[in-house]
Amino acid sequence: MSSLAVIHAQVERRIPGGLRTYQRPTGEVLKTGIGAIDECGIRTAALSQIWAPPEYASGKTSVMVSLLSRVTAQEFCALVDASDCFDPTSAERSGVRLDHLLWVRCARTLKTRHGLLLGPLEQAFKSADILLQNGGFRLIAVDLGDIPEPALKQVPLTTWFRFARVVEKTETALLFLSAYPAAQSCAGLTLDTRIVEACWVPRDPSHARLLSAARCEIAVARQAQQKRAAIRKPVFHVAPKWA
Repeated sequence: MSSLAVIHAQVERRIPGGLRTYQRPTGEVLKTGIGAIDECGIRTAALSQIWAPPEYASGKTSVMVSLLSRVTAQEFCALVDASDCFDPTSAERSGVRLDHLLWVRCARTLKTRHGLLLGPLEQAFKSADILLQNGGFRLIAVDLGDIPEPALKQVPLTTWFRFARVVEKTETALLFLSAYPAAQSCAGLTLDTRIVEACWVPRDPSHARLLSAARCEIAVARQAQQKRAAIRKPVFHVAPKWA
């Protein structure tokens, strides 16, 4: 027996499975109705993230609402809203069934029974953890879009790793919207979205204008099923549903 085989046998004897290659489970793709995204697949049993720098209008909220409208048609979903910016009226007009959606609104600060003060980011993570552990939701979306990038960078990678491992044992899709791809390799799918063209009403500058349509671009920054995600930039269009 070669020395390599001996070492392998000794490791396996002490740590069964320690040298096996980890394979992520392949969950079901939840459709958004946006072909460019559904080709990649926001999957159950996986952590996905959609990000864009805060200085850019991105369309990531439109993607989330489109996904919610499809999933809530048949199943229950949860939305953890870290900045309390979700508009239920516009979402309902876009097809989201509000009676199938649990909306968790985070406060600016929250005092626990132990006297601890929690900011929106900590509240969002604790809420997502509780929802994930209790189950019953096909999709849990966590909107961290207004959380500053420096705060997201301070979140330990072990936090994202734990979320990724917990969701793999469920039939739930865990989706984060953020200003920075903080989950890194813990995410099964990372999408970068940007609005590249916007149509305003009225067209001429005035005191106030309404967004009537937008053309968005999406890049697949990471996809776990591929060793190296192809840098594609397909486009999709969104039309706001104003309340």
